[in-house]
Amino acid sequence: LPAGCTSLSLTRCENVDVWAALGSSLKALRLDNCNVGNDGLTRILSGCPELASLQLPNNRALQVPVVLAMMPPLRSLDILCCEDSSAPQDVGAIVAAFPRLEELALHLGGDCSTLTRLQKSLRRLCVRLSDELTAAELATRVLPRLLSLQRLDVIVPRERDVAVAEHRFRGLAPSVVVRCCGDVQATASKGMWKVGTMCDWLGLGDALRTE
Repeated sequence: LPAGCTSLSLTRCENVDVWAALGSSLKALRLDNCNVGNDGLTRILSGCPELASLQLPNNRALQVPVVLAMMPPLRSLDILCCEDSSAPQDVGAIVAAFPRLEELALHLGGDCSTLTRLQKSLRRLCVRLSDELTAAELATRVLPRLLSLQRLDVIVPRERDVAVAEHRFRGLAPSVVVRCCGDVQATASKGMWKVGTMCDWLGLGDALRTE
């Protein structure tokens, strides 16, 4: 990367060299549908100490490493994948690694109670749900405790599940949007969240300028 580059966004670059995308000055990185795996994620986290926004949508079923010597001060993380083979991600490891997240997108499954540790910081949450128990826990035990949440995006497996989810999550955040996996995959090339909009909202506008 050029010296002083603070943001990078690539889409559908399946042979991207993760090492070449790293830089100590990076504050915002988006690699959408770029075949990034867990090794690549670990390299990004260890090689970008100033990173505040990391968007890796539509890649593999990424898992945040439990232990790294240093973690960047992420405020926004998107590791959501809607492929059928994508397994739920460890929300406990994510919250432990990034305790000040303001935006988070992931495939949620199993115990999601650790999300409540983000109750003062989390402003936007996007979750893919694939089982009833997780959906019920999220609605009854977790969301009522996320005091700063402004927007909730829920992704359900099938179109016929949308109406049920809309009823379940209605009123649990100021803004609630429910979609099915098929709709998300159809618009995957456009990305979940645009880097520019997100960084401006988080007060990271400078991260989009290359000096």
